[in-house]
Amino acid sequence: MRIAPSLALLLALTAAIAPAGRAMPESEATPGRLILRRYADAIVTVRGSVVLNVAMDERSLPAQESKLDVSGTVITPTGLVVTSFSLTDPKAIFESMRAKLPGGQNFKLAQSSYKDLRIVFGDGTELPVQVVWRDADRDVAMLAPANPLPAGRTLTCVNLNEAPAGAVVLGAYFEISRAGEVLHRTPMVLPCTVFGIVERPRRMLLMNTEAVGCPIFDTQGRALGICLRLVVNNEFSSYVVVPSSDLVDIASQITQL
Repeated sequence: MRIAPSLALLLALTAAIAPAGRAMPESEATPGRLILRRYADAIVTVRGSVVLNVAMDERSLPAQESKLDVSGTVITPTGLVVTSFSLTDPKAIFESMRAKLPGGQNFKLAQSSYKDLRIVFGDGTELPVQVVWRDADRDVAMLAPANPLPAGRTLTCVNLNEAPAGAVVLGAYFEISRAGEVLHRTPMVLPCTVFGIVERPRRMLLMNTEAVGCPIFDTQGRALGICLRLVVNNEFSSYVVVPSSDLVDIASQITQL
Protein backbone atom coordinates (compact mmCIF):
# COMPACT_ATOMS: atom_id res chain seq x y z
CA MET A 1 0.00 0.00 0.00
CA ARG A 2 1.36 3.38 -0.97
CA ILE A 3 0.79 6.31 1.39
CA ALA A 4 0.42 9.84 0.00
CA PRO A 5 3.47 12.02 0.84
CA SER A 6 1.45 14.50 2.93
CA LEU A 7 -0.11 11.69 4.96
CA ALA A 8 3.24 9.95 5.38
CA LEU A 9 4.76 13.18 6.69
CA LEU A 10 1.89 13.68 9.11
CA LEU A 11 2.23 10.13 10.44
CA ALA A 12 5.97 10.55 10.85
CA LEU A 13 5.58 13.80 12.74
CA THR A 14 2.89 12.34 14.96
CA ALA A 15 5.04 9.34 15.77
CA ALA A 16 7.98 11.58 16.60
CA ILE A 17 5.88 13.64 18.99
CA ALA A 18 4.02 10.78 20.70
CA PRO A 19 5.68 7.38 20.10
CA ALA A 20 3.25 4.47 20.30
CA GLY A 21 2.98 2.85 23.71
CA ARG A 22 4.68 5.64 25.63
CA ALA A 23 2.62 7.21 28.40
CA MET A 24 2.72 10.97 28.76
CA PRO A 25 4.60 12.34 31.78
CA GLU A 26 2.23 13.27 34.60
CA SER A 27 3.12 16.95 34.22
CA GLU A 28 1.77 16.83 30.65
CA ALA A 29 -1.11 14.41 31.20
CA THR A 30 -2.68 16.19 34.18
CA PRO A 31 -3.80 19.31 32.23
CA GLY A 32 -5.42 17.06 29.62
CA ARG A 33 -7.40 15.16 32.23
CA LEU A 34 -8.59 18.39 33.84
CA ILE A 35 -9.66 19.84 30.49
CA LEU A 36 -11.56 16.66 29.62
CA ARG A 37 -13.36 16.73 32.96
CA ARG A 38 -14.27 20.39 32.53
CA TYR A 39 -15.44 20.39 28.92
CA ALA A 40 -16.63 16.88 28.02
CA ASP A 41 -20.29 17.88 28.44
CA ALA A 42 -19.83 20.71 25.91
CA ILE A 43 -19.18 18.17 23.12
CA VAL A 44 -22.47 17.07 21.57
CA THR A 45 -23.67 15.12 18.55
CA VAL A 46 -25.77 16.81 15.87
CA ARG A 47 -28.32 14.31 14.59
CA GLY A 48 -31.31 14.32 12.27
CA SER A 49 -31.83 14.16 8.53
CA VAL A 50 -31.61 16.34 5.47
CA VAL A 51 -34.42 15.72 2.97
CA LEU A 52 -33.17 16.45 -0.55
CA ASN A 53 -35.65 17.00 -3.37
CA VAL A 54 -33.79 16.27 -6.57
CA ALA A 55 -34.69 16.73 -10.23
CA MET A 56 -33.04 15.27 -13.34
CA ASP A 57 -33.67 16.97 -16.67
CA GLU A 58 -36.50 18.92 -15.02
CA ARG A 59 -38.15 15.68 -13.84
CA SER A 60 -38.67 15.36 -10.08
CA LEU A 61 -37.23 12.26 -8.43
CA PRO A 62 -38.23 10.65 -5.14
CA ALA A 63 -36.93 12.63 -2.18
CA GLN A 64 -33.56 11.51 -0.87
CA GLU A 65 -32.95 11.46 2.88
CA SER A 66 -29.41 11.85 4.20
CA LYS A 67 -28.74 11.10 7.87
CA LEU A 68 -26.73 13.53 9.98
CA ASP A 69 -24.37 12.40 12.73
CA VAL A 70 -21.75 15.09 13.32
CA SER A 71 -19.95 16.38 16.40
CA GLY A 72 -20.50 19.92 17.61
CA THR A 73 -19.34 22.20 20.42
CA VAL A 74 -21.62 24.23 22.70
CA ILE A 75 -20.17 27.76 22.93
CA THR A 76 -22.77 29.62 25.03
CA PRO A 77 -24.72 28.71 28.18
CA THR A 78 -27.93 29.12 26.18
CA GLY A 79 -26.96 26.37 23.73
CA LEU A 80 -25.38 27.93 20.62
CA VAL A 81 -23.47 25.12 18.87
CA VAL A 82 -20.67 25.20 16.29
CA THR A 83 -20.42 22.36 13.79
CA SER A 84 -19.33 21.74 10.19
CA PHE A 85 -21.18 23.50 7.36
CA SER A 86 -20.10 21.00 4.70
CA LEU A 87 -21.36 18.02 6.71
CA THR A 88 -24.77 19.53 7.54
CA ASP A 89 -25.74 21.90 4.69
CA PRO A 90 -28.23 20.43 2.19
CA LYS A 91 -26.54 21.99 -0.84
CA ALA A 92 -23.07 20.90 0.29
CA ILE A 93 -24.31 17.35 0.91
CA PHE A 94 -26.02 17.29 -2.49
CA GLU A 95 -22.91 18.55 -4.31
CA SER A 96 -20.83 15.88 -2.61
CA MET A 97 -23.32 13.21 -3.71
CA ARG A 98 -23.65 14.55 -7.27
CA ALA A 99 -19.89 14.53 -7.81
CA LYS A 100 -19.96 10.75 -7.37
CA LEU A 101 -22.90 10.05 -9.70
CA PRO A 102 -22.51 9.14 -13.39
CA GLY A 103 -23.75 12.08 -15.38
CA GLY A 104 -24.13 13.98 -12.12
CA GLN A 105 -24.32 17.32 -13.92
CA ASN A 106 -27.88 16.44 -14.97
CA PHE A 107 -29.09 16.36 -11.37
CA LYS A 108 -30.42 19.56 -9.83
CA LEU A 109 -31.29 20.30 -6.22
CA ALA A 110 -34.80 21.58 -5.60
CA GLN A 111 -36.25 22.50 -2.23
CA SER A 112 -34.65 20.77 0.76
CA SER A 113 -35.32 20.70 4.47
CA TYR A 114 -34.09 19.42 7.82
CA LYS A 115 -35.99 16.71 9.64
CA ASP A 116 -35.85 16.06 13.40
CA LEU A 117 -32.69 18.17 13.87
CA ARG A 118 -31.36 17.89 17.41
CA ILE A 119 -28.25 17.76 19.55
CA VAL A 120 -27.55 14.73 21.70
CA PHE A 121 -25.62 15.12 24.94
CA GLY A 122 -23.25 12.59 26.44
CA ASP A 123 -25.94 11.24 28.78
CA GLY A 124 -28.27 10.58 25.84
CA THR A 125 -30.66 13.48 26.43
CA GLU A 126 -31.67 15.41 23.33
CA LEU A 127 -32.52 19.02 22.51
CA PRO A 128 -34.28 20.14 19.29
CA VAL A 129 -32.25 22.75 17.41
CA GLN A 130 -32.38 24.85 14.26
CA VAL A 131 -29.70 26.22 11.93
CA VAL A 132 -29.14 29.93 12.58
CA TRP A 133 -25.93 30.65 10.64
CA ARG A 134 -23.96 29.15 7.74
CA ASP A 135 -20.54 30.17 6.45
CA ALA A 136 -19.32 27.97 3.59
CA ASP A 137 -15.90 29.65 3.30
CA ARG A 138 -14.94 28.77 6.87
CA ASP A 139 -17.05 25.59 7.02
CA VAL A 140 -19.00 26.98 9.98
CA ALA A 141 -22.60 26.14 10.81
CA MET A 142 -24.20 27.38 14.00
CA LEU A 143 -27.25 25.85 15.62
CA ALA A 144 -29.45 27.14 18.43
CA PRO A 145 -32.20 25.51 20.50
CA ALA A 146 -35.52 25.54 18.68
CA ASN A 147 -37.16 26.65 21.93
CA PRO A 148 -35.77 28.68 24.86
CA LEU A 149 -34.16 26.62 27.62
CA PRO A 150 -36.22 26.20 30.79
CA ALA A 151 -35.79 29.05 33.26
CA GLY A 152 -32.55 28.71 35.20
CA ARG A 153 -31.06 26.01 32.98
CA THR A 154 -27.65 26.59 31.43
CA LEU A 155 -25.38 24.27 29.46
CA THR A 156 -21.72 23.45 29.85
CA CYS A 157 -19.97 25.48 27.17
CA VAL A 158 -16.55 26.41 25.78
CA ASN A 159 -15.84 30.11 26.23
CA LEU A 160 -14.16 31.12 22.97
CA ASN A 161 -13.33 34.52 24.42
CA GLU A 162 -10.81 32.82 26.71
CA ALA A 163 -8.42 32.07 23.87
CA PRO A 164 -4.61 32.12 23.89
CA ALA A 165 -2.97 35.11 22.19
CA GLY A 166 -1.77 32.96 19.30
CA ALA A 167 -0.85 29.46 18.17
CA VAL A 168 2.64 28.07 18.77
CA VAL A 169 4.07 25.72 16.14
CA LEU A 170 4.87 22.36 17.80
CA GLY A 171 3.26 23.61 21.02
CA ALA A 172 1.34 21.26 23.33
CA TYR A 173 -2.44 21.19 22.84
CA PHE A 174 -5.36 18.85 23.58
CA GLU A 175 -8.32 17.77 21.44
CA ILE A 176 -11.56 16.99 23.28
CA SER A 177 -14.00 14.80 21.36
CA ARG A 178 -16.34 11.83 21.67
CA ALA A 179 -16.21 8.29 20.33
CA GLY A 180 -18.96 7.06 18.01
CA GLU A 181 -22.37 5.75 19.00
CA VAL A 182 -21.23 2.13 19.08
CA LEU A 183 -18.73 3.17 21.79
CA HIS A 184 -21.43 5.02 23.74
CA ARG A 185 -20.16 8.51 22.82
CA THR A 186 -17.37 8.13 25.37
CA PRO A 187 -15.51 11.44 25.89
CA MET A 188 -11.88 11.39 24.77
CA VAL A 189 -8.81 13.58 25.10
CA LEU A 190 -5.87 13.38 22.70
CA PRO A 191 -2.63 15.37 22.60
CA CYS A 192 -2.05 17.29 19.39
CA THR A 193 0.13 20.04 18.04
CA VAL A 194 0.31 22.74 15.37
CA PHE A 195 2.32 21.81 12.28
CA GLY A 196 1.76 25.01 10.36
CA ILE A 197 -0.24 28.23 10.19
CA VAL A 198 -1.99 29.36 7.00
CA GLU A 199 -2.42 33.14 6.83
CA ARG A 200 -4.21 33.66 3.48
CA PRO A 201 -6.99 34.13 2.58
CA ARG A 202 -7.69 33.75 6.31
CA ARG A 203 -5.89 32.20 9.25
CA MET A 204 -6.19 28.41 9.58
CA LEU A 205 -4.18 26.12 11.83
CA LEU A 206 -2.82 22.83 10.52
CA MET A 207 -2.86 20.21 13.27
CA ASN A 208 -2.86 16.44 13.69
CA THR A 209 -6.59 16.27 14.40
CA GLU A 210 -9.59 15.06 12.41
CA ALA A 211 -12.22 15.60 15.13
CA VAL A 212 -14.55 17.79 13.08
CA GLY A 213 -16.74 20.03 15.22
CA CYS A 214 -14.58 19.55 18.32
CA PRO A 215 -12.42 22.07 20.23
CA ILE A 216 -8.66 22.30 20.73
CA PHE A 217 -7.26 23.64 24.02
CA ASP A 218 -3.88 24.77 25.28
CA THR A 219 -2.52 23.36 28.54
CA GLN A 220 -4.25 26.16 30.50
CA GLY A 221 -7.67 25.15 29.21
CA ARG A 222 -8.05 28.03 26.75
CA ALA A 223 -9.76 27.25 23.45
CA LEU A 224 -7.41 27.61 20.49
CA GLY A 225 -10.19 26.92 17.98
CA ILE A 226 -12.45 24.22 16.55
CA CYS A 227 -11.55 21.57 14.00
CA LEU A 228 -13.49 21.95 10.73
CA ARG A 229 -12.94 21.09 7.05
CA LEU A 230 -11.46 22.92 4.12
CA VAL A 231 -13.63 22.31 1.05
CA VAL A 232 -12.47 23.56 -2.36
CA ASN A 233 -14.73 23.31 -5.44
CA ASN A 234 -17.10 21.01 -3.53
CA GLU A 235 -14.21 18.64 -2.76
CA PHE A 236 -12.85 17.96 0.72
CA SER A 237 -9.24 19.17 0.89
CA SER A 238 -7.99 19.08 4.46
CA TYR A 239 -8.82 19.25 8.13
CA VAL A 240 -8.09 22.66 9.62
CA VAL A 241 -8.63 24.41 12.95
CA VAL A 242 -10.57 27.68 12.70
CA PRO A 243 -9.28 30.07 15.41
CA SER A 244 -11.55 31.04 18.28
CA SER A 245 -11.38 34.72 17.31
CA ASP A 246 -12.98 33.99 13.92
CA LEU A 247 -15.76 32.00 15.56
CA VAL A 248 -16.39 34.78 18.08
CA ASP A 249 -16.77 37.25 15.21
CA ILE A 250 -19.41 35.03 13.62
CA ALA A 251 -21.25 34.20 16.85
CA SER A 252 -21.40 37.87 17.87
CA GLN A 253 -23.69 38.44 14.89
CA ILE A 254 -26.15 35.98 16.42
CA THR A 255 -25.86 36.56 20.16
CA GLN A 256 -23.66 38.23 22.75
CA LEU A 257 -20.85 35.99 23.94
